[in-house]
Formats: sequence, structure tokens, C-alpha cells
Amino acid sequence: MAEPSTAVAAGTASLTALVIGMLPGIDANAVVGAFCGATLFVISAKDLTIIERLVYLLISFLIGYLGGPDTLGGVIEHTAVAAFIASAVSVTAGLRVIEGAKTLDLKKWLGR
Repeated sequence: MAEPSTAVAAGTASLTALVIGMLPGIDANAVVGAFCGATLFVISAKDLTIIERLVYLLISFLIGYLGGPDTLGGVIEHTAVAAFIASAVSVTAGLRVIEGAKTLDLKKWLGR
């Protein structure tokens, strides 16, 4: 059974997504898709601290909402699905690129 603090945090985050989706001029489908994708990433990132998870949740949500429908809109018609994919993949891909850049040996790659 989940701890009360976990249930309160999940309820608060869901209520926040609902309120944001109800604002005029906001694409509610993209909000729900971005929130679900960001939540999926945060739940699967077990090796991160709570603060890191919250920061990545916010980053993933914003990238999914703002970038998903624009970048994937030509391929995927529904904004919720585009926002979900963008938010679930964006932070994971970004972290992989950062880790790859840390271990990159330019001298070896350039052949010198």
C-alpha cells in the first residue's frame, strides 16, 4: 500500500494537471499526454533522488507540452499522444547524450 504522502503527492499533481488543462487557450489533450509521459519517466527513474525526480518531472512535462505537438504533429495527429511520446523520451534521451559526451574521447574519434 502506498504511503499517505505518496498518495497526496500523486493527487496534487493530478489535480494540478487538471486545473492547467481547464485554463482557456491550453490544449487539455497535450497537458494530459505530457503529464502521463513525465509521470512514466519519473516512476521508472528509481536511481534518482526525490528532488531530481521533481525537477525532471517539470522539465519533461514542459518539453512534452511545448514541443511534442509541434515536433511530432506532422506524424501523429493527436496532441495527447505526441506530447506523451515527447515527454517520456526527452529527458531520457537528454541524459543519454550527456553521459555519452562525458565519456567521449575526441582524439580517438578523430583518429589522432
